[in-house]
Amino acid sequence: MAAGCNIGAHDIIFDLCCQRKNKIFNTLLSFWLLWALAVPAGAQVYKWVDEKGVTHYGERAPQGAKAREVEQHLANPAPAPGKATPPDWKAQELEFRRRRIESEQAESRQEQQDAANRRDCNEARDRLARLKAAHRIYRLDDKGQRVYESDDERQASVAQLEQQIAQRCR
Repeated sequence: MAAGCNIGAHDIIFDLCCQRKNKIFNTLLSFWLLWALAVPAGAQVYKWVDEKGVTHYGERAPQGAKAREVEQHLANPAPAPGKATPPDWKAQELEFRRRRIESEQAESRQEQQDAANRRDCNEARDRLARLKAAHRIYRLDDKGQRVYESDDERQASVAQLEQQIAQRCR
């Protein structure tokens, strides 16, 4: 045995033997559990009516009474004729994804609309500030010559811009 090593040859052999026994034990345990679950599924169920007219069910047929075997259906029962079948999980998942995509698209459109409104609002405020700061305002006519606005026209332009700001900047 090497110095400073606490593992001997017998420990390695013992560990391998225990691992092999654990695998066998786990395999047997799995087999017995599956067998224990399968046996009750194969049990017969009998149905009979006693002399008082009460219907009974049991694993053994009673002596002296006429009993018949009941068919066992392990699958889910069929839905009632008047009820619609519930959608399966795949259809529900697709519907959920469709609604989520639609809501994300609606949010995106709303964000774009809000950004456009903010941009328009800022542009109107900038024009109003330039209009109020300027001493003389002009526009170009068809010939390209400057036509200066009167004070009344300027006040009307200021009022119009203030009205636009009131509508767009909420």
